[in-house]
Amino acid sequence: MKEGPKQLRVLGHPAHAPLTHFPLALWTAGFLGNLLYAWRPDLFWWHFAFWNTALGLALGSLTLGTGFYDYAFIPGEKTQVQETAIRHMMAMLTAACCFGAALYFNRGEGPADSTQKILALSCSGLGALLLHCGGWLGGQLVYHFGVGREPE
Repeated sequence: MKEGPKQLRVLGHPAHAPLTHFPLALWTAGFLGNLLYAWRPDLFWWHFAFWNTALGLALGSLTLGTGFYDYAFIPGEKTQVQETAIRHMMAMLTAACCFGAALYFNRGEGPADSTQKILALSCSGLGALLLHCGGWLGGQLVYHFGVGREPE
């Protein structure tokens, strides 16, 4: 891509790319918290999963917002860039929904029963898988197609 799209920038730097690190790290930590709670049922891990997932959703909403803005400026229709961007967006939106469900199941002082624990782990696990697949697609957009980079 030769000409850089008009993306949201802060002090000359793209806003979306650096914001992605926060939900990626927090949601991954939320999944690991649920995994550790399943392995060793210490309430610390239950609360750890809840708060990491909640903070990931809060910061993820900013990240999703900047991503939607940047998506609006990807030129063309039905190009490989556009299709990759749509796949990236769908993976990340679905991951966010999975983590929203995980947050719902992680509520309370601890799981009411084993079903709640399994659902929290399953939702965060699926969310983590989608998150990392979507992150790879986002990397393809930046490093392979040059989306968001300044023209050389």
